[in-house]
Amino acid sequence: MANAEKVNVKGAELDGDIKINKHFSFNSSVAYTDGKYVTFTNAPLPLEETGAKDANGVAYYAKDASGGQLPGISKWAGTIGGEYSTEGKLLGNTGRFFIASDAYGRSSFSSSPTPSAYLNIDSYILLNARIGFRASKGVSVTAWGRNILDKNYFEQLLPGAGNAGHYAAVLGDPATYGITIKYTL
Repeated sequence: MANAEKVNVKGAELDGDIKINKHFSFNSSVAYTDGKYVTFTNAPLPLEETGAKDANGVAYYAKDASGGQLPGISKWAGTIGGEYSTEGKLLGNTGRFFIASDAYGRSSFSSSPTPSAYLNIDSYILLNARIGFRASKGVSVTAWGRNILDKNYFEQLLPGAGNAGHYAAVLGDPATYGITIKYTL
């Protein structure tokens, strides 16, 4: 285990919502993040250097990762979405029928504490959708889907157990569908 002595994270985020009229609304956000190790002189070895030896044949177990990218941080991430809704009644409840979708994306990132050639996750975009009825009081019903295009993606790549030079992955959620029923007093 090791701790970075100093890191630097800077970025900016912009988000907004706009309602075009009583039926259409849109939202979006974009974030830029730059995270780097300023000083990390005792970083764990990246996967490809496991078992490495110096010029004298002596194994080493740490390296200087100063200046490297922090793990888990995409330089760019963003969402865009929209909704169409109209007034109506369902089961005697006043509210709005709606249909909506949104997309979420992020750029590639490393999932290794020390930058590695093998533990980098490619950028991806996920599409979500929902349709339903939102009551101001009473029963609301929403049918929803996440990752509806069933995009295969990784949440994390990491060295396998025992750090024997292989790696494992945490898979992203597959296409998932459901229904939510809510009652508001």
